[in-house]
Amino acid sequence: MFDFLINAEVFVDDVAVAERVFVDRLGFPEQRASWSGKAPGYGFTWLFARVHPSMAMSPTRVEAMAVAPVDPVIDPALTITFLPQLLAAQGDRPWKVHANEVATSDIRRVARRLDELGCRFYTMPGVPPTPHDRLWLGWTEKEPGAYQPDVDGGLFLEICETAAIAPRQSFWDPPADTALPPGTMTRVLSRSWIVEDLRYTLSALDRSLGWRPVLGPDRDPATGCLRAVFAFAHPRSAELELLEPVVAGEVKDSLDSWGPGSWAIRIGVNDVPAKAEDLRRRGTAFTTHPDPRHGATLRVDTGDSSVPGLFEFSLTALNA
Repeated sequence: MFDFLINAEVFVDDVAVAERVFVDRLGFPEQRASWSGKAPGYGFTWLFARVHPSMAMSPTRVEAMAVAPVDPVIDPALTITFLPQLLAAQGDRPWKVHANEVATSDIRRVARRLDELGCRFYTMPGVPPTPHDRLWLGWTEKEPGAYQPDVDGGLFLEICETAAIAPRQSFWDPPADTALPPGTMTRVLSRSWIVEDLRYTLSALDRSLGWRPVLGPDRDPATGCLRAVFAFAHPRSAELELLEPVVAGEVKDSLDSWGPGSWAIRIGVNDVPAKAEDLRRRGTAFTTHPDPRHGATLRVDTGDSSVPGLFEFSLTALNA
């Protein structure tokens, strides 16, 4: 149903600070100015950070977004004023998002289905420099940002048009790139999201969108959770992993402390020990976690750098 997961997001106070944390502490490549929007006055600033320069190689980007003042002289169609409401809907959770963004090749069909089912959603019309429509699930134009979880099960979905983001055919044909040095990041592997009731979320997604997981729901001993995984058409898109904790552990502690919502962003590297050494050289503290699916996984909590996020690094084959 969906072509790729567009973003794995952290919501921050300052996008410029987040950019330096990504590059200096985590080892992202230097980011191009065209990958961000830091001009004031639009209600938000943003960065679509790339772990690999090619979107064909890593179509899912790590997004940092921040609330910014709105300048009344700017065309209201270009501003977003409802971000505080969306953040408030996520409660006290330290890791928040403006949306989990997914791309579709037929946004009209998705909108028609939502409309016919009477689902609550808002169609944001495209205005240059963002000339494509976007669908925001869980709230309407009459109540901007007043999110309710019944349509998407608490995932804060935003649906965009694939052709507007990745118009070139080469996007679907990632090149072989075997000359990367050890420890290089290859792509974003997954965005994990904690839910209170996985079956409720899966039922909402199936009913509203006809979207079903490729794995699960199954009990996952590694996380102590019921787990379901949503995949995308692009072979190198990140997966969306949903976790409902069922036994004691860090995921259950997070849910009990702050409620459902954003959890970890997992990034693939071609050599985990080399990435560990890279983090040490950068002075970046990390912990190592065993994982039966991915082998040893490195985790960095960037909260102490004013970037509320959990980043994981695990092994992936370069072209997988």
